[in-house]
Amino acid sequence: MKRLLIILVCILICAFTYSQKPAICKSQSVAINPNSGYVSINDLTYGFGLGSTISPYAKQFIGFTTMHGYQLNIYGLHVKRSLIAGAGTGVLFYEGGALIPLYLDLRYIWSFKKISPFIYEDNGVLMNYKGLNAGTKMFINPGAGINLKISGTLAANIGAGLFVQMGPNVARDSFVNLKVGVVYKPVD
Repeated sequence: MKRLLIILVCILICAFTYSQKPAICKSQSVAINPNSGYVSINDLTYGFGLGSTISPYAKQFIGFTTMHGYQLNIYGLHVKRSLIAGAGTGVLFYEGGALIPLYLDLRYIWSFKKISPFIYEDNGVLMNYKGLNAGTKMFINPGAGINLKISGTLAANIGAGLFVQMGPNVARDSFVNLKVGVVYKPVD
């Protein structure tokens, strides 16, 4: 009797064990956003001096800048294709000579439809190619604008902002800054 009971318990245990659906361990997939990636922004820029414009490098400037960066997508922070960060350079021609900007650019874009508003912030230095002590300045350039989508990878941008340059041995100068350019994003 004891032997029969042990055999029955073993049969019941085996029946209950093998009658259940097997648990399959699935590997967790990582959510990689296909819309993050490289971005290039190339702008023609013009600045009209505000306030006193009699000192050199204070009246107006015209130039070309290019920024190369990354379009960020951070799911945990609910940032979805809206934040672009990068570094840029170019050349700005003033009435007193040319300066080379080296800057960091940060942009936030609200939507990615045909017309998308954005805000931007550029911070950096304006280097005088004649020498670092010959008028090198720091600058900030906050502003806003709109992107006009041309195709899947290209967009035109138009923006305006306040360009302020300052330095230890030079006066602080302010400009109304206008930018017109092209945005290239290989991934859309």
